[in-house]
Amino acid sequence: MAPHPNLVAIDAALAAAGSRVLRDFLTYMRAIHPADRLPARSDFDPMAIPHLLSHLVLVQVERGVDSTRFLVRVAGEMVLRAAPVPLMNRYIDTSVNLHKTPDESEARIVSVRRQVADTGVTRHFYGKVNIPFRFNFADMEYAHCPLADDGETVDRVLSAFYYHGAPDS
Repeated sequence: MAPHPNLVAIDAALAAAGSRVLRDFLTYMRAIHPADRLPARSDFDPMAIPHLLSHLVLVQVERGVDSTRFLVRVAGEMVLRAAPVPLMNRYIDTSVNLHKTPDESEARIVSVRRQVADTGVTRHFYGKVNIPFRFNFADMEYAHCPLADDGETVDRVLSAFYYHGAPDS
C-alpha cells in the first residue's frame, strides 16, 4: 500500500526544514499521522511537545458556499509577539490587510492554507517575506499541516512558525 499523500509531504518538508523547531514539529506530526487517513485534532497532544507551543497556530477551517475562511483559535507567544496585528479569534483574511496594497506575501498567508485545506497535504516554506513583523529577522519558516476529524475533510490547520534571527527564536 502506498503511503498517505500527506505522509509523503511531511517527509519532504522534514528533509527541507532548516530549524529544529520545524524538524521537531514535523517529526511529531508524522508520529501521530495514521497510515490511511489524516490525523484528527484529538490525535494532537500539545503536552507532548511543550517546547514548540509558542511557535504554533491552530486555525479552524470554515467552508462557505463561495469561500473558505480560517479562524485563528490558538496562537503561541512567539507568533503573537511577531505578528503586526492581533490574531486571536480573528479570520486570517481580515488580519492580513497590513498595507494599502496587499503584496504576494500577504496573499500567500491565505492561499497556502487554502491549498492545505483543499488538498489535505502539508505545505512548507523557508525564505523571505515582505510582511512588517514586529521584529526584524533574516528568514521565516513555517509548515502548515492538515487535521481532519473524519480523517479526510480538513477542518483545522495546525502550523509551526520559526523566525530565523529573531530574539528568543
